[in-house]
Amino acid sequence: ILTGCANRALPVATGYPVKAQRKMQSAHHWDVLAKDLAERLKITIDLSFPNAVVKPTVFVKYNDKTPFGKAFFTLLISRLIQQGLVIMDSNAQYGDNLVIDYHMQVVHHKDRRLTYLPPGAFTLLATGVWLAAQIQDHWNYPSWTLYPLTIGGVSTLADYYLPGETNTEVIISTIVTIGQQYLLGDSRIYYINDDDYEHYESFITTTTNKTYRIVNQ
Repeated sequence: ILTGCANRALPVATGYPVKAQRKMQSAHHWDVLAKDLAERLKITIDLSFPNAVVKPTVFVKYNDKTPFGKAFFTLLISRLIQQGLVIMDSNAQYGDNLVIDYHMQVVHHKDRRLTYLPPGAFTLLATGVWLAAQIQDHWNYPSWTLYPLTIGGVSTLADYYLPGETNTEVIISTIVTIGQQYLLGDSRIYYINDDDYEHYESFITTTTNKTYRIVNQ
């Protein structure tokens, strides 16, 4: 029997090691991404063209299909200018310009398993309970006034600092090319609130024309 239990037709499911993934919830977060990309591109240009007297100019493709696309365009240009890069406002001919193109892909998960409490949550709860007990014993505070220090306090603290996973994620990919060569590739994955997916996902409505023929029987 034990030998039979040691054999299984399918591999046993196991999770990945605990990792942190950021959650985008504001336009400020978009600006943080723009700043980081601008700094990375400046470093890449300096390393790729160390002896160039004049660094290549930069052109950012305009993505106006989503609120994120519109906002990120201006945020990225501002951050690139702050890095001392020359930004072109027209790209009739690519030439030797660095061309920045960015895309968003929203991923909707339909089957998500139970998530677990973050590491240290039980330690924090135990500390809150101990602290509440000490205050009650030494200062005679009613127990109900100490509720924020225990479960309620930990819950509020967790909600504030740990926004939590959702069923929706967005993949933001940025590609920088010069001619037919890729110079920089960057992909980031973020949690987003389920109802915020329209910030990153565009909907194209197509109309199909059909022709019908009436036949007399």
